[in-house]
Amino acid sequence: MYIYSLFLIVFITSIKFIPKYLPGVLGFASDIYVEELLKYTNQKRAEAGLSSLKINSTLSKAAFEKAQDMFKNNYWAHVSPDGTQPWDFFVSVGYDYSYAGENLAKNFDSSKQVVDAWYDSPSHRENLLGPNYEDIGFAVVNGILDGYETTLVVQTFGKPRVPTYLSSTEPSSLPEKPVEVSSVFEVPPAVEIPVTTEVPATSVPVVPVASVEPSSVVPASSAFIDVADSTRFIGLSFVSFIGILLTLDIWYSRKKGIRKLSGHALAHLIFLLFAFGSIWLVLSPGKIL
Repeated sequence: MYIYSLFLIVFITSIKFIPKYLPGVLGFASDIYVEELLKYTNQKRAEAGLSSLKINSTLSKAAFEKAQDMFKNNYWAHVSPDGTQPWDFFVSVGYDYSYAGENLAKNFDSSKQVVDAWYDSPSHRENLLGPNYEDIGFAVVNGILDGYETTLVVQTFGKPRVPTYLSSTEPSSLPEKPVEVSSVFEVPPAVEIPVTTEVPATSVPVVPVASVEPSSVVPASSAFIDVADSTRFIGLSFVSFIGILLTLDIWYSRKKGIRKLSGHALAHLIFLLFAFGSIWLVLSPGKIL
């Protein structure tokens, strides 16, 4: 039994070191789609009596750029190591917002798991059920983060500063000469704030960008070796094997009336089951931020 236990320890330990020397070999398989994320998000809002959010290609581009930046600079946070705020990505793609929000997730198995995890978190639920939001964007992107093949999900919320009805105004009703703005608002210094709450915007410039449709967002794909599945399989095999041995030992000893001076097979079996249950829960890879 000591040999088998040593094997399991070596296997679990190797998972921590392989990504450092062979990045991308291990990862977490996902089956996540933008259409489903939008559907489940709006379902939660409908249950709360709120209006549905409409997909916005500009917000999806901001979400995509945020995901790419996390992979490029190898971080998992709302604020990048160089101090870039989530709202900087809104500005860079030209979304002039009055309210904005961001939810992050990684390594979940399905779209429903992602939305359920956000909803179960009070701070993330504030974004999902934010009454001031009108638009939403998503990015589901694969890449290598901390040596693991990872699926990042970025959800962006927004409400444009300029009312949408102005965009439908007839040309004849528009002023012939552009109105000059005499006051200039400075963007305040970056301050660390909870990103999972609605944030009123400061004045930001509008930068024209190419439209990005939701279908162009990179879909999730399976990693070469799925860490969670492989570890659970080996752990289950190990526990099943040891469990069978202990069960046979208990049965044989009682049948033959063998009294052992040392060893408590039943106690070992119960401890093994509790240990495996704990390992199974710890290996749940999905995380939100």
